[in-house]
Amino acid sequence: MSETIVMPKLGMTMTEGTIVEWYKEVGEPVNEGESVLMISSEKLNQDVEAPITGILLAKNANVDDQLEVGATIAIIGEEGEVPVTNEAKADQPSASREEAANPSANLVKTEQNKVKGSRIFITPLARKMVKENNLDKDLIKGTGGNGRITKRDIQRVLASGYDYQAESQVAAALAVPAPAANYESIGEGLNPMRKAIARNMRRSLGQTAQLTLHRKANADSLIDFQKVLRNKIETADLDVKLTLTVLIARATVLALQDLKKMNSHYQDGQLTEFDEVHLGIATSLDDGLLVPVVKDAHQKTIGALAKEIKEISTKARNGQASGDLLTGSTFTITNLGASGIEYFTPILNTPETGILGVGAFQDELILDEEGKVKSVKKIPLSLTFDHQIADGALAAEFLSTLVNYIENPYLLVL
Repeated sequence: MSETIVMPKLGMTMTEGTIVEWYKEVGEPVNEGESVLMISSEKLNQDVEAPITGILLAKNANVDDQLEVGATIAIIGEEGEVPVTNEAKADQPSASREEAANPSANLVKTEQNKVKGSRIFITPLARKMVKENNLDKDLIKGTGGNGRITKRDIQRVLASGYDYQAESQVAAALAVPAPAANYESIGEGLNPMRKAIARNMRRSLGQTAQLTLHRKANADSLIDFQKVLRNKIETADLDVKLTLTVLIARATVLALQDLKKMNSHYQDGQLTEFDEVHLGIATSLDDGLLVPVVKDAHQKTIGALAKEIKEISTKARNGQASGDLLTGSTFTITNLGASGIEYFTPILNTPETGILGVGAFQDELILDEEGKVKSVKKIPLSLTFDHQIADGALAAEFLSTLVNYIENPYLLVL
């Protein structure tokens, strides 16, 4: 029995992949788990392995061809076997003789099944409200993504009855529809990574209300704290590279646990706040940008955080990052300090609510408590957030909390 190799989905935003290289030709034997070809996704190159042992019966794409996620790339089976794709199997006739003899009865049956089996998308909260209020979800038209029924739809039904849907439909018919965003056409002519970045950035700006707040933090205490820890690490002969980025990441994790609304996703009309912090670390490459993720960063010590940030950044730069390593972040940090940039406006890594930009240290003169002039190092912070989810006051509170951890660094180990 033949098996198909399909274009895998390596990341949350991946929609298509490009064939980079074939390792096998039609007619050659392959073993289960053996690499058959290399693909280039939106963010990385990765080998695709054979699902079974057999003969490569057919290839459905050539080098540089682009296929959508889930599309058949190749077929593996026994020698001499006629390759049959999953799509062809699905198209094979399966109607009974009775249905073939009575087409009208078959049509009625098909239509009945269509109505009965139509899928209704509904958020968990909306489903709970339907059950609590004994509503019929089949009579509710969802206004969320993919026609999903949301909390707001249930509230409207409870306030105005099912008839509110008709009023909404009339209003929609009279309104002039806005042109649909065609993100798939963005980035044409660019390499796969730049195309993915172009699409994701335009999608982010088109689906969110982004606002950036800027603030400085006194970094003198953080720098002194780093020196103390580095001495301890050296004395203990530990293999840990403690950078200021690691300490800022730790401070960010703690601030996110204090203000969980900033540690959230807004997607398909549903806001999800997370207890777990999965921290994305924007990593610059020669031809683009990747955001590998430190999973469960809230459970990691400063030393463990330092090791993992170094490890995932190295994998991203070397093209070794798996799809799992590049997905699932709840908040992202991007640091342009090494480039001498002070303030900037980072773009949200949707569906995240916030992203923190870190700039280059600045020397400033201030008056100390005794009225004497002294020089201090300030670190510029740029917080972009989705104004749909958070107001300026909440974002400002998050920055204040973060600054407090940076300026009182011993809180990072408590």
